[in-house]
Amino acid sequence: MQVSSIDPNKPSWYRRYRGAAYIATFAALVWTVVIVIPYAPFSYLPPIIVGGGPGVWFVLGYILFVVVGVGGFGALSGFLTTVELYEHREVDSRTMWPALILLSVGLVGSCVLLAIAGAVGGYASTFGTSSASSIDSMLSPYVDPITTLTLVAVIGAALAVLSMVRARWPTP
Repeated sequence: MQVSSIDPNKPSWYRRYRGAAYIATFAALVWTVVIVIPYAPFSYLPPIIVGGGPGVWFVLGYILFVVVGVGGFGALSGFLTTVELYEHREVDSRTMWPALILLSVGLVGSCVLLAIAGAVGGYASTFGTSSASSIDSMLSPYVDPITTLTLVAVIGAALAVLSMVRARWPTP
């Protein structure tokens, strides 16, 4: 297979998604450092995580961010490399821009809300004297926004895949 020469003045989609993977990698590294910093308020996070319950929400947000942010954007970049460089097809920017924006907003929003809810609820259950029902009351306002943002991310990913599937061969 011959790799096409892409116009360097025209940004390609595989580069944008690879850039998003790099940004997500950097953010995941920062998030990891925040978890292990031994100074308050960050030093409360390991016991919250070990305590389970709402701390699981925090861990889930972290893991999903790493998997979808780093892995998902990286995989989409790889698929786009094949479509753009090896198959010489053009992806429609009218669908790829919304895909990138929706996936980014949905991913960051849902994972950050999971982490905040997990940290707040985990602090109340691990270090406070809150009852299970009061912790449930703390967490319940987060459920609908997290669900909505997750659906936004899924729609963004679906749009990206659909855009790649429908990529056009260039006209001679």
